[in-house]
Amino acid sequence: MTHAPTPDRARSSRLTPIVPRVPIVLFALLCPGVGATSVAAQEADGLSALRAGRYDEAVRALRTSALDGNGTALAGWVTALRETGDYEGAVRAAEQGVEREVAGAHPLLGAALLDLGRIPDARAALETGAADPGESGALARVELGILEYNYGNRDRARAIFDGFIDYYNSAARLTAAELTAVGRALLHLSRWNYEYAHDALTALDEAIATGPLDHAAQLTVGKLFLERYDARQAAEAFQQVLSEHPAHPGALLGLARVARLEGGGNPGAALEAALEANPDLAEARIVLARIRLLGGSRDQALEQVDRVLDVNPAHLEALGTKAAILHLARDDAGFSSLMDRIDALTDAPTAPLVVLSELSADHRKYEDALDFARQATDADPASWTGWGLMGLNQVRLGRVDEGRTNLERAFAGDPFNLWFKNTLDLLDTFGEYRIVETPHFSLVLHESEADLLAPYMEAVAERAYAEMSQRYGYAPEEPIRVEVYPRHADFSVRTVGLVGIGALGVSFGPALAIDSPAARTRGDFNWASTLWHEIAHSFHIAVSGSEVPRWFSEGLAVHEQRKADGGDQGWGHQAGVSFVRSLAAGELRPVSELDRGFSSPRHPGEVGDSYYQASLVFELIEERHGFPAIVDMLRAYRDGASNEAAFERALGVRLEDFDADFEDFLRERFAAAIASVGDDDGEGSGMIAPANPLAVPDIATLEAAVARDPRRFVPRMALGQALFREGRGADAAEHFEAALELFPQYGGPDGAHWFLGRIREEQGDTDAAAAHYRAIIALNESHYNARLALGG
Repeated sequence: MTHAPTPDRARSSRLTPIVPRVPIVLFALLCPGVGATSVAAQEADGLSALRAGRYDEAVRALRTSALDGNGTALAGWVTALRETGDYEGAVRAAEQGVEREVAGAHPLLGAALLDLGRIPDARAALETGAADPGESGALARVELGILEYNYGNRDRARAIFDGFIDYYNSAARLTAAELTAVGRALLHLSRWNYEYAHDALTALDEAIATGPLDHAAQLTVGKLFLERYDARQAAEAFQQVLSEHPAHPGALLGLARVARLEGGGNPGAALEAALEANPDLAEARIVLARIRLLGGSRDQALEQVDRVLDVNPAHLEALGTKAAILHLARDDAGFSSLMDRIDALTDAPTAPLVVLSELSADHRKYEDALDFARQATDADPASWTGWGLMGLNQVRLGRVDEGRTNLERAFAGDPFNLWFKNTLDLLDTFGEYRIVETPHFSLVLHESEADLLAPYMEAVAERAYAEMSQRYGYAPEEPIRVEVYPRHADFSVRTVGLVGIGALGVSFGPALAIDSPAARTRGDFNWASTLWHEIAHSFHIAVSGSEVPRWFSEGLAVHEQRKADGGDQGWGHQAGVSFVRSLAAGELRPVSELDRGFSSPRHPGEVGDSYYQASLVFELIEERHGFPAIVDMLRAYRDGASNEAAFERALGVRLEDFDADFEDFLRERFAAAIASVGDDDGEGSGMIAPANPLAVPDIATLEAAVARDPRRFVPRMALGQALFREGRGADAAEHFEAALELFPQYGGPDGAHWFLGRIREEQGDTDAAAAHYRAIIALNESHYNARLALGG
C-alpha cells in the first residue's frame, strides 16, 4: 500500500538557500576584546549548560550578562526558566530585560506570558516587539502570528506567517533563532498550503546546522513529523535532542507521543521523566489526562487538566480535554459553561473541537465525534484534521460514500497525513469487495473469497444475532455491516488509519471489521470466535448508548464467546502463566481499574490477561445474579452511571466489596495453579526459551529441577516436552499428566493435552487421544493442529 508523501530534506519549493548569519554573541566569543574574555567564557559556559540541561548552572552563568544588556544571555536565561516550568520567573526575567531595553526582550516576555494564559498582556508585548528590526522583530512576529492563529484573527495570522517568506529570501544571512522562527511560521502556513511543510523543514535544518542556543528547531522538526504521522522521523528528531540533553522535557514528551502514535509503545516512562523535569509541562499533563480518561479514570484525568488550567487558564487543548471529560460525564451545564469560556477566548476553536472529536471517538461515541468534527470545519474551513475526522467517523458508522468525500477533501488540504491517505487507499479497494446481504447483516467480502466465506460467516453471524438479541432484549434497526479483510494491513488501516496493529477485529457499533482467515498465519486466530466477539460489541454499544467502559465490553464479549452455541465451542481467552503469576503476586488490577489494563499495560502480556480477567468478572456475576443483571448494568451505563453506581444499581453490591469477592473467587479457582507457578522464584523462568516458552532441551537439568520440587508446572512441562522430542512418549506422559493437575486451566498452544493426545494416538488409544484433542481445543480456540488431528 502506498503512503502519503513525507516532507523531505531534499526539496524546497519557495525558499532560496542563504548563508546563515553567525549570532552576535558567538562572534564576540570568537573574537573577544580586551577584558571581555572572562565574561564571554562565562556566557559560553551558560549556553553550553543550557543545551545540556544543567539549568541551575545556566541561570547562574547567564543572569548577570542578561541584566547587563546581553540579548543572547537573556534568551538563555528565560529559556532555562521556561523549560523547568518556572513561568512566573521567566516573566519576571523578561520584564527586567524590557526595563533594561535588552534586545529580544519583548518576544521573550510575550512567549512567557502565553505560558501563563495572559493573552492580552502577551499580545501587547509581542505587538511592541514585532516592530523591532532583525532577529528580535522576527521572533516577536512568529509568536504574534501563533497567538493570532489560536486566539485572534486567522487572516492576520496568515499574513504574518506569509511575511516570513520574503524575510527569508531577502536576507543575506540569518541567525539560528531567525531560521527557527521562519520554520515555525512556515509550518503554520502549511495548514493553508501543504507545500510549505518542505520549506519549513529546510529552514529548520539550516537552523540546526547553525548551532542554536536551544533545541527549539529540532523539537519543531519532531512536531512536524508527528503531525504527519511519521513516527520514525519524529523519534529521530527527539532522540537527537536527548543525545545532548537526556532529560529535555519537550523531547521526552515527543517520545511519549511517538509511543502513543505507534500503539505498541508505553508512553508512561517518558511522560514521567518529562514531568519530573518540568512538573507544569502542559502538553505532558494533557497526554497523561487522555491516558487516564481512556483508562476509565475521569476524576484523575480532570485532576491533570485542572493542573494545566491552574497555570494557564487559556490553554485551548486543556480546555478541550476538560470539555470532553464533562461531556462524557454528561455534565451538560459544566460542558456548556466551558464551551462559552472557549468561545470567549477564540473565534476559531478548532483545537478544542478536534480534541472533543478525538476523545468522543476514543469512547465509541462516533456520532458525537462526527458532530464535533463538523463544528471544527464550520469554525475553520481549512481545518483538514476536522474534515478528516468527519470522514473517518462516517466510515466507522458505515457511511462510506460520505466519509470518502470528506477524507478526499482533508487529503487535498494535507496530503502528508498518512491516516487520511491510507484510509483513502483502502476505500479505493472497495470495488474489489462484494456485499452479501443476510437477514441481519451486510457482509463485505473480498471477491477472491466471497463464495467460500459467505455461507460460513452468515451461519455464524446469524446464530450470534439470534442468541444475543434474545439475551439483551434488543434488535438493531439496521443490518450490521461486517467488513472482512484478507490483508491485515488493510484491516489495520480501517481500524486506526495506520498499518501494523495487532488486533484481529474491531467494532464501531453499527459497523465492524475483522481479519479474514487469509490475513493470518494458519492457526493464528479463530475467525468465527472473533466475529462472535465483535458482534457482541455491537449489542453492548447499542444497549449502553455507547457508554459501556472498555473493560466491561471486552470482558463481556469474551464471556459471550464462551457462551456461543450453548457453550459448546470453547471460544475465548484462557489462562496463561503470566496471569497466574500476577494473581499470586497481587498484581492484577481491581475491577475498578481494569480499563487501565487495556489502555496502559504495565507489561507486554497485560492486555491479554485483562481480557481474561474481565471475562471472569461476568462469569461470577452471571453465576450469582443471572445474565439479566448484566443487561441491567449496560442500561445503568446508558443512564450515565459510573462503575460504582452500575454495580450498586444492578447487583446491589458495592464495587469494593465485589473486588474482594472476586479476588477470593480467583484464588479459589486457581489455587493449584498458584501453588505450581504463582510464586516462581526465577528457576522456572530461567528455563523459558524465547521461541517456545515451555521448551528447554537439557533433560538432566530439568530432571534435577523436577526432583527438587515436583509441584512446579514449568519444569514439568519443559521436561515432558524434552522427553517427547527424544521419542520417550511414555516417560513424557507422566510429566504431562502431572502438569494437568498442577495447572488444569493452562491454555497455551503447547499445553499438556496436545502432547498427551499425540502420545495416546501413537499408543493406539484413539478414544483417549480424541478426548485430549477436544480438551486442548476447549482451552485454545485457535489450535488448528488439534482440530486436524480430531478430524475437523
